[in-house]
Amino acid sequence: MIYAAKRMGLVKYKKTKKKSRNHRRYPELLIPGEKVQIDVKEVPYNCLRGKALRDGKHFYQWTAIDECTRMRFVYGFEEHTPENSTKFLKMLLKEFPFKIKTVQTDNGREFTYKYQSSEVKSPFEIELNKLGINHKLIPPRTPWHNGKVERSHRNDQRYFYDWETFKNIEELNTKLKGHLEWSNNKTMRTLEYKSPMQLLSEKLELKSIH
Repeated sequence: MIYAAKRMGLVKYKKTKKKSRNHRRYPELLIPGEKVQIDVKEVPYNCLRGKALRDGKHFYQWTAIDECTRMRFVYGFEEHTPENSTKFLKMLLKEFPFKIKTVQTDNGREFTYKYQSSEVKSPFEIELNKLGINHKLIPPRTPWHNGKVERSHRNDQRYFYDWETFKNIEELNTKLKGHLEWSNNKTMRTLEYKSPMQLLSEKLELKSIH
């Protein structure tokens, strides 16, 4: 009887409240370089062709995104190492036209030795200390804390890796350069339909006035 009553609408269901996700929302930063998220994406194996495919190569895309402007810098390497994180950091400092105060990463070995040794610092951490840049580690297994760079990687997959192939690391970086220019000049709803480059230009102009 109870099932028949439910079908006829005689039994009222209690409305279940959706769980709020506000605990995962973070305040927007207003100053370029205040915090930059960095992460690594492995290039999909089905994007490799020719010699790279024959040799069983693995390529990795390092990505940095400024939380304020969403401006990005990306570069590909053949090895997933702390040394390449350090190389990427040095390249990043030359590319971003503002000072970086804090870098935020996950706990991967390419960034930190925290879970291997409490005393030994990784090359990446040593370089950050030398440059006076703060290093913020997100809690383990919480990728949403690095949500901006994670979302940018999903866009890279959709707009870049789903369409491109590469025979070597040089070709990957050549194509990444074009993709980066496109993404930095693409308008974003979260930026009130401005592009990262437009917002950066406004921020730098405002800073020069003051």
